[in-house]
Amino acid sequence: MPVFAFILLLVGLSAGVVGLLGNNDYTWRAGLFIVLTAVPLLIIRTVHNSERATAEQLADADRAGYIRALDHVARGLLDAPASPTPGHRIDHTEQAAGNVITLCPRQLQQPERKAL
Repeated sequence: MPVFAFILLLVGLSAGVVGLLGNNDYTWRAGLFIVLTAVPLLIIRTVHNSERATAEQLADADRAGYIRALDHVARGLLDAPASPTPGHRIDHTEQAAGNVITLCPRQLQQPERKAL
């Protein structure tokens, strides 16, 4: 079924493109129908493959997530200091990774306001 669905998708896409370029509505509609027929087959195949994950594959994914979390902690992205009073934030500068670009940089000190 996977090869059939891919072939069906490619035939539908090519028929649709040929119909659009050649101003042939019947070919374009046939290509659209074939593509719409192939998409559910591809979705069914993807769901079927995801349900057949082995315990080893799940353990590998879990291990990779754990390693990524340790990396984030090591770079200081996850271990913010705790607040001494629950429910209140601590004003501190957050340490960002080297590849993060802030769109609106925070001002560390508020400008003084003076009455006119």
